[in-house]
Amino acid sequence: MILILSNKYDVSVDFIIKELQDRDYPYLRLNTEDLAELEVTTKLPDFDVIVEKQGKKVNLTEEVGSVWYRRPGEPFEFVDEENKPDLGTIEYVKEQWSAWLQSLETLPDATWVNFPETNRRMESKIRQLRLADDIGFNTPNTVVTNSSEKVEELFEGRETVISKALSSPLISEKDQDKFVFSTQLDEPPSENDDSVSVCPTIFQEALLPKIDYRVTVIGDTVLPVKIEGEKGDMPVDWRTEKEDVQFIQTDLPRSVEQLCREYVSEAGLLFGAIDLVERDGEFVFLEINPNGEWGWLQKPWDVPVAENLTELLIEHDTR
Repeated sequence: MILILSNKYDVSVDFIIKELQDRDYPYLRLNTEDLAELEVTTKLPDFDVIVEKQGKKVNLTEEVGSVWYRRPGEPFEFVDEENKPDLGTIEYVKEQWSAWLQSLETLPDATWVNFPETNRRMESKIRQLRLADDIGFNTPNTVVTNSSEKVEELFEGRETVISKALSSPLISEKDQDKFVFSTQLDEPPSENDDSVSVCPTIFQEALLPKIDYRVTVIGDTVLPVKIEGEKGDMPVDWRTEKEDVQFIQTDLPRSVEQLCREYVSEAGLLFGAIDLVERDGEFVFLEINPNGEWGWLQKPWDVPVAENLTELLIEHDTR
């Protein structure tokens, strides 16, 4: 059986479930923001983990061989504000369910795609670039700093520099979340620029002009797409104009394709979404999202992520 941990609004999960249903393959989807609607029991010392959902009992210890750790939600995440308990209660309940979910990481002989701690470790942009350099990828000249002076040094001999977030680029606000995209700087920041000094930021040489690639790696399968603008020139960060770009299935040079496989393997992952750019015939590694979105590649661009990911999950389900 395949265990899927996500949230009820995750479209990518819907693609996988359709594949599993077409194969008549057993699975259990747990939308983790609704865990309180389940009955869960963990018995020790035998370590039987039993989940009852809609009258059906599943012994995770005995039945689960693959776990897809997708995008778990949090208790009360989608509950209307007027129906939520006080903040202290929310935090307490969240911590208890988080501890129970973490205990699932000890399910015997279960393969995780990907293991949560590995996902967390590989979210580090600095770790990503170091690994890329170690295995032979080209990487951009990079400075991570909150010093305007160090940014100015990176500008020496360059007309532009790219800045981007060191960690999660999401700013959560009450009415609407905001996303911090990669930004092109055409001049160094001023000496006392608070937007630089307030926290460390990634600054990189601008690789322009460029061709962008998103490379989805699933086990040994490599699914590259070339990202092209419908209006010609591409923005610095294609995500700012996602509705106006095309994702064209393509081939990579064999050496680059193999580097992508090797990177995901060395990172301890079974799935990863790698961003590359090509400039003057050279491929340069930018970053990897170990739990990257891909539903928008599946449809309407027909990139067979769901089919290959389903096969991977089934292959590793030894129950």
